[in-house]
Amino acid sequence: PLIYKETVIVASEYDGEGSSITAFRRETGDEVWRTPRPRMTSYSSPIIANVAGRDQLLISGCGKTTSYDPASGKQLWQVEGPSKATCGTMVWDGDLVFASGGYPEKNTIAIRADGSGEVVWRNGEKSYEQSMLAHDGLLFAVNDTGIAICWDAQTGRLHWKERLSGPVSASPILAGGNVYAADEKGNFYVFRADADKFTLVARNRLGEESFASPTIVGDRIYLRVANGSGDQRRETLYCIGSVGAE
Repeated sequence: PLIYKETVIVASEYDGEGSSITAFRRETGDEVWRTPRPRMTSYSSPIIANVAGRDQLLISGCGKTTSYDPASGKQLWQVEGPSKATCGTMVWDGDLVFASGGYPEKNTIAIRADGSGEVVWRNGEKSYEQSMLAHDGLLFAVNDTGIAICWDAQTGRLHWKERLSGPVSASPILAGGNVYAADEKGNFYVFRADADKFTLVARNRLGEESFASPTIVGDRIYLRVANGSGDQRRETLYCIGSVGAE
């Protein structure tokens, strides 16, 4: 779910009647608006971006990338791609928005968010389960197979590509000029968020499994990992911060 002003917005996309994106009033739960979505299963969460001079509700999936007015649910624009099913949340840089998908097509696309329908660039890479990361004119991805990628956000030019490990489900996050990324085997990677080259800062292992994305609050990182299997499987929440931090 996504909070926007006095509403909470929920996408419910599935192969059946009633597939929609809906805004509810936060205080009462009353429906404010409901916009139909294609009868197709997809998994991406919506996000609000202030791009091209206005707030836009962005979501990819169901074979299209779509922008809505978050106040009314009215469609602002729609572009074909990246694929039928997506999981990642869209990101943006300047007036460009980015989406990636991997079922059945493998595509990453950059779209000008002014309603022109212009696809500025695309390639055959996919980040299906993960969200990408846009920062300082760069677009980062750690794809399903564990390859970290850095593109020029405005042109799509590849700066570098480096295998970490794999597979990967969690999304990368940014803090202090570093990208933090985890694979499904519990390996956590920290690398510099720059275009010159791939620079590994640290690699650590916490647990045997990691599917959840790490998150940062203040100067602390929270991680959820698991050890064991079957009845012996146990999940652990870690909090990592500076020594002596209050």
